[in-house]
Amino acid sequence: MKSVFFVFTLWTFFVSSSVLALNAQELRLKLSQLSLGLEVETVLTGPLDGFYRVVLSDGSVLHTTENGNYFIYGDLFRVEKDKVYNHDEKERNERRRGMLSDVDESELIIFASTSDQTLATITVFTDIDCGFCRKFHEDVPEMNRLGITVRYMAFPRNGIFEDQVSEEYTSEFKKLRSVWCSDRQRFYLTLAKTGAGIAEKECDTPIVKHYALGQKMNVAGTPTIVNEDGRMTMGYRSASQLALELGIQ
Repeated sequence: MKSVFFVFTLWTFFVSSSVLALNAQELRLKLSQLSLGLEVETVLTGPLDGFYRVVLSDGSVLHTTENGNYFIYGDLFRVEKDKVYNHDEKERNERRRGMLSDVDESELIIFASTSDQTLATITVFTDIDCGFCRKFHEDVPEMNRLGITVRYMAFPRNGIFEDQVSEEYTSEFKKLRSVWCSDRQRFYLTLAKTGAGIAEKECDTPIVKHYALGQKMNVAGTPTIVNEDGRMTMGYRSASQLALELGIQ
C-alpha cells in the first residue's frame, strides 16, 4: 500500500509541475518583475531537464525551474570523461563573437599585422589613462610583427557622464572622443597614451555604443581582450604571452 501511495504522490508531483510550468515568454515576464538589477535578454530551454537557461543583459546566467520559483545563479559545468567544461562560458563566447561581428570596422582604431600573414586578430577595450592600457599599447608594434592585428574599442573606465544626473562628460570620455574625432586616429591614440595632452575635439563617435557593448559583455576593466573565438581575458598581456595564448608561438 505504501509503494502505491508513493507512486501516486510522485505522479501527482510531475503532473502538478507540468501544469505550473511557464512558457519562455511567461517566465521572462515573471523574472522581469523581480529586482534582479539586470534586464532579461533571452530565455531558452537549457541543457538541464526541467530548467530554462536565462541570459541577463551582462551575459550572466540563471538556470531556472520551469515554474520560475527557483533559480541557480552561476555557470553550469559539464563533465565529459575525465575533463570538466564550462558550458555557460562556451555559450558566452558565441554571444560575444556575434556581438563583435555586428561592429563596423570603420568604428574601430586598428593596428594591423605587419607580418606577411595575419595569424590572429584581437579586439581590445581600452582607456587613455589606464596604466596597463599604456603598457599594452607599447607592445602593439611587437604584436603586429608577430602577426597579430589589434582592433581598439573605446571604454572610458569611469563611464560616460560624471554622475547619473549630470550631462557633463567624464575626462576619460573626452580624451577618447578627441582621439576618435582626429584625422590621424592611430597617431593621436599613441600620443595620448604617452600622457601627452592632445587638443580636445568634439564630433559624433561610437564611444557610447562601444561602452554599452562592453557592459553587455561584462567588461569590468581595461584592457579587456576578446579573441576571434569570443574568449575574453582581462588585464595586461605582453606580446609573447599573447602569442602563446593565441597559439601562434
